[in-house]
Amino acid sequence: MRVWSRLEGYSSRRKAPLVLSLGNFDGVHLGHQEILKRVIERAKEIKGTAAALTFHEHPQRVLSQSREPGLLTSNQHRLLLFHKIGIKICFLLHFTVPFSKMTPKEFVEEILLRRLAVKEVHLGYNAHFGVGRKGDSGLMRQLAHQYGFGFYETNSVKIGEEFVSSTLIRNAIRVGDLEKARRLLGRPLNIFASVVRGSGRGRALGFPTANLRPHSEILPPRGVYPVRVRVSSYHLKVLTNRDELEFSVEKPGEWFLGVLNFGIRPTFSVSDESEPIPEVHLINFSGNLYGKTVEVVFYPRLREEKTFSGARELSQAIERDVVEAKTYLESSGASLFTKLGGEAIL
Repeated sequence: MRVWSRLEGYSSRRKAPLVLSLGNFDGVHLGHQEILKRVIERAKEIKGTAAALTFHEHPQRVLSQSREPGLLTSNQHRLLLFHKIGIKICFLLHFTVPFSKMTPKEFVEEILLRRLAVKEVHLGYNAHFGVGRKGDSGLMRQLAHQYGFGFYETNSVKIGEEFVSSTLIRNAIRVGDLEKARRLLGRPLNIFASVVRGSGRGRALGFPTANLRPHSEILPPRGVYPVRVRVSSYHLKVLTNRDELEFSVEKPGEWFLGVLNFGIRPTFSVSDESEPIPEVHLINFSGNLYGKTVEVVFYPRLREEKTFSGARELSQAIERDVVEAKTYLESSGASLFTKLGGEAIL
């Protein structure tokens, strides 16, 4: 998959007809997957190129100058999911204040037509574009007719009585309803994280842990979770044009079973205001993960974080957690793969 960070270097004249989806795609959930799947199908039908246009920053952060909403997926995670679903080009742009002031018509004329020369545009049912979110599917349909490109609107996906949305998924994760999050995402909750050095206390207890620095921002409540972990296998290579990168994935590595504690380690800390840290113990693993990026898949919480009387009682609790996590992960209920168009998206 090719990734463009700026549009100035992109030359539409030497590309196949561009079938483009627009959106934030935070989470790449079932609703997003429907849009992307339709884009890929249409690109095959007209011998075009399936593409997505999205942003480094969530637009609400630029417009409101706040850290909300928290991000479900990092940029690299979104790129991996795009790649596995079958997108061939991703325009990953910076959402700036000047960009936000473009009218819907200016966005279509300048970005979609002059820069990208799109053949088709695909939007979700409730998508908006342009200053003040004034552009919607109705206006895009009018502009498509005026300028001669195709436009397709994808209906929202409904699970039970609720429409799938990134906001709904964020809320489910924050309250610990990982089963609901799984249904809405179309996969178990998974994140990318960097492995960083910790205090080494886990090794002293007999259960060495890898301290994680998550790349995304929405995590479930504090507690102990069964997880699967593997070293990430994606690469971003800068091509001749510095604005163009190649995203590639090696043969996936081995998944390791593990147990993850997300919390402040109260047995050894007296402050309830400490920043929660995720740390994971991998079962039957030996090796050095420092400095690596790992992919972590979460399953429903085993227990809340507790304060123990000391190191011995904590070690016994961890031993029980490991047994329980291993039993759960080896059961048929802990599914890992969800397929879209026959391809595993994890």
